[in-house]
Amino acid sequence: MIVISILPNSTTQKLYSGPKSDHVQKQLTRRMAGEIVISEKPGDTLKKWRNIFKLSQKNLASLLNVKPSVVCDFEKGRRASPGIGTVRKFVEAMVEYDKAQGGKIVSSMFANDNSSAVYDIREFNTGTAISKLIQEIDGEILSGNEEILERPIYGYTIVDSLKAITTFNVFGDLYGWSNERAIFFSGVHYGRSPMIAIRAHPVKPRVVIYIKPKTIDKLATKLAEMERIVLVKTELDEEEIVTILKKFN
Repeated sequence: MIVISILPNSTTQKLYSGPKSDHVQKQLTRRMAGEIVISEKPGDTLKKWRNIFKLSQKNLASLLNVKPSVVCDFEKGRRASPGIGTVRKFVEAMVEYDKAQGGKIVSSMFANDNSSAVYDIREFNTGTAISKLIQEIDGEILSGNEEILERPIYGYTIVDSLKAITTFNVFGDLYGWSNERAIFFSGVHYGRSPMIAIRAHPVKPRVVIYIKPKTIDKLATKLAEMERIVLVKTELDEEEIVTILKKFN
């Protein structure tokens, strides 16, 4: 965790505290990190968020205990694309700074956000084989070869399929800290729309899992095969899935 040198006063603490605020903070850090990680120009995306939080390169560098040139180099693309650990530090520094100032920026972003498509999103402490996850949720594999099934994933996201497709401006909202994860879609009728949306995006999840789908169109499985994505269906509901996957943390 980044240590912030600016301490909030008592008024600030009241403006930004409690479980709801913590949830909002975590939701935004995931969104920011996801957007930076999947961006074709992560430096530009990092700069965009730094400007949103009204931080100069010098300010951000101070929060991170690094030289301003480090931040500048990342934004200019003079350093290799930042890994997830680096992205986490940058994002948490900005959000924690805003929290110390009263959380106005974070709160304003979610002031009218009452229709989030995300039911649950979590990161695993360690990598988990795709095959193990499928076994735990009584999943049926619709597409995917044995080689891919043994690859690790590091988290999952459960979303309402219709809301995810119609409300997400950035698919980074789905990916948390990494795209090496399983994306669960509920409310699936034929399974075509989620796969079409995923195929249109440059970054793909390792696994797509349909929760109690009505039926699966052949186009959905074909698209999964083309993108080398493991496609699975399960008859468990969202609550049952979350209960099972909590064991992975």
